Amino acid sequence: MDPTAEPLTMYGQPSEVAPLDWSWVDEQLTAASVYWITTPSSRPGGGGHPHPRPVWGVWMDARLYLSIGSPRINAALANPTPVTVHLGGDIDVVILEGTSAGPSDTPDAVERYNTKYDWNYLVEDYGPFTLVTPSKVIAWRSAGWAGRDGFQSTGRWRFPPPEA
Repeated sequence: MDPTAEPLTMYGQPSEVAPLDWSWVDEQLTAASVYWITTPSSRPGGGGHPHPRPVWGVWMDARLYLSIGSPRINAALANPTPVTVHLGGDIDVVILEGTSAGPSDTPDAVERYNTKYDWNYLVEDYGPFTLVTPSKVIAWRSAGWAGRDGFQSTGRWRFPPPEA
C-alpha cells in the first residue's frame, strides 16, 4: 500500500516547490545499494552515541529488510526500537523514519536480496534480517553543486501503523 502524501515543512514554512512523486522515492529505496541506519546506542545500559552504519538490504512491500551484521545491534533491534534510515545521496535525499519490527527470514526478501547483491544469503549462517516498518519518509531533490541552486521538488509521506 502506498503511503499518504503530506505537505513538507522546510525552514518553518510549507514547501513551495513542486511535489515529488512517491514513485521516484520508491525507486530510490528499491535501487539503493547501501542503506545507512542509525539506531540508539547498542551499548549495555544505553550509554553512548546513536550508532550509524551502512548495511545491505531490500525494500519490499513498503518495508525494509536489512542485513545488520552486528549481533549486538541485532539484539538491540529485536524489540520495537525507533530507527532512521537514509540513502547515501548528496543533493537527492531520502530519509525514512520507522521502527524495527524484529527479525525476519521472509523467503521472498532473501531471494530478492540474493538477486540484488549476487549473493547467497543463508539465514542459518548470517541470521535473519532486521525488519523496519516505516512511519514517515521525507525526500527532496536539489540542483547545483551541494544543492546551492535550491530545492527542485520535495515530499513527505506517512505510512499507516503496522497491523496488530
